[in-house]
Amino acid sequence: MTDSTQQKLRSFTESLSAEERAAVSAWLGGGDGRPAELDALFADGEGGPREAALDPALRPRQDDPSAIRSVGVIGGGTAGYLTALALRAKRPWLDVTLVESSGIPIIGVGEATTPSMLPFLHHYLGIDPADLYEKVLPTWKLGIRFDWGPHPEGFMAPFDWGSNSVGVLGSLATQGDINAFTLQSLFMKADRAPVFPLEGGRHLSLMKQMPFAYHLDNQRFVRYLTDLAAARGIRHVDATVAEVVLGGDDWVDCLRTPDGRELRFDLYVDCTGFRSLLLEKTLGSRFVSYAASLATDTAVTGVVPHGGHIKPYTTATTMDAGWCWNIPTREADHVGYVHSSRFLSLEEATEELRRRYPGVDTFRPVRFRVGRHEEAWRGNVVAIGNSYAFVEPLESSGLMMITLGILSLVSTLPASWADPVPRALVNRALSKKWDEIRWFLSIHYRFNTRRDTPFWREMHTGADVSGLEPLLEVFRAGAPLRFRDSVVRGFLESTAPTFYGLEGVDCLLLGQGYPARLLPMSEPVEAWQARKDAADALVGRGLGTAEALRAFDTDPELNAELLDDPDSWVVRTGTDRLVNADPDAPAAAHREPAA
Repeated sequence: MTDSTQQKLRSFTESLSAEERAAVSAWLGGGDGRPAELDALFADGEGGPREAALDPALRPRQDDPSAIRSVGVIGGGTAGYLTALALRAKRPWLDVTLVESSGIPIIGVGEATTPSMLPFLHHYLGIDPADLYEKVLPTWKLGIRFDWGPHPEGFMAPFDWGSNSVGVLGSLATQGDINAFTLQSLFMKADRAPVFPLEGGRHLSLMKQMPFAYHLDNQRFVRYLTDLAAARGIRHVDATVAEVVLGGDDWVDCLRTPDGRELRFDLYVDCTGFRSLLLEKTLGSRFVSYAASLATDTAVTGVVPHGGHIKPYTTATTMDAGWCWNIPTREADHVGYVHSSRFLSLEEATEELRRRYPGVDTFRPVRFRVGRHEEAWRGNVVAIGNSYAFVEPLESSGLMMITLGILSLVSTLPASWADPVPRALVNRALSKKWDEIRWFLSIHYRFNTRRDTPFWREMHTGADVSGLEPLLEVFRAGAPLRFRDSVVRGFLESTAPTFYGLEGVDCLLLGQGYPARLLPMSEPVEAWQARKDAADALVGRGLGTAEALRAFDTDPELNAELLDDPDSWVVRTGTDRLVNADPDAPAAAHREPAA
């Protein structure tokens, strides 16, 4: 912790009661819990992909006719521009060209991310946070509020669900829900941010102690990435692709445009979205559907005024034939009804969205398919984004998996096609991750307690969760899984496709009331209540999200602390301390192990 942060923390704590000081101390000591997907992106620590550009073995030899010197990123959007920027940042010797058609519009919807987006944007790509805040106007996401089923309170899925800083068993025992199991979930419930006012117009931010993500206006974000790519020397070709010319089995020789131009590169990155122009249509990679688990295939999106009230979370609400997202941006809430066209027409879905949000306008339909291709990397083509795989927007995995694909490419791309090429490794690793997401999302549908429409009745009986059946059996025998015997946890972690870890499964199943034998508390409920009362008092001092965002807009020191302080979760992402956190260390003082 820097001297400046220590001084502000000292000033802040002097105004607190003893109970509130205890809550601050518990958070600073115990806020290490974070989603397991951060491990997947940065599990190699401070070396690896971040240093790829410095490894001389990755530079092609001048006399090598098979050297990889040029890359064509085919398609724009977030996938295309993030890929081009990453290659430019980490392989600066490559000649990177982005090919896209200005006639294809950007889908202007709000986009929710996961915490891994912060280190990716600001450390991996080197994007200045002040510049991003000024031009993209992000808001913050502390987690997801699930208004999921008939329960009016819903349940919170905060990004610190691994910390259990207040206590899940105490929350269930006293409230009948999990909404008070972490400090972050209490901030979400109160619509507040962990930013506190100090004298003299200064602020204390504890955002660096808690994993959070960005909400982004996709149209504004892509425009920003477009300008950044031009400033960083990425070539741009405005063209459509009329023909893909093969030079052999699984090998693209060149692309032809309608005016007869030939675009030739050593490596082609397919970012053409659901068209999957190179990977599927040209090279024939088979599509593996997830429809047996995830039945939705259409969304209708819109924008609704929020009157200046910016929520610090994404909201997911069940609807008649699916669910609706609500993503707050600075100007308005972006909403989208994700549904199954088998149960509801686009017109019927639009009308239901109007009933849910009477002020909604700017309707846009989006059709999609859920699943992945057999390969992400085939021949000299690597597919990133929707051209390789897509699951519906639940849990906001789209941009996270784009960045994982990018890191895979940057880390493993050889200097020459004459070198060993780790296609099989990348394909197996990425397909495993996507399959894990499938199974994690499937439990959102199968165990939702809503039964009043044909869609939800079919989900209750028919949504395929077979990939998680062994884990579900263990959960029914004793929950939460986080408190089970270390051998059981080890077996589950090594075999069950959980993606977000056992804590994520605990949150989703306990939040939905999935039947299980609860493990006993190892402390009196009064001890839990005292901790909860102290946490509530601390939350009550936090600023509303809009006011806290204004503080970050105007005070560069707050983002500097978040991105540069050694004790920040952003800086420590990928270090041994985060990857191999010791659950018995003092940092986990408020866990509730089974007696």
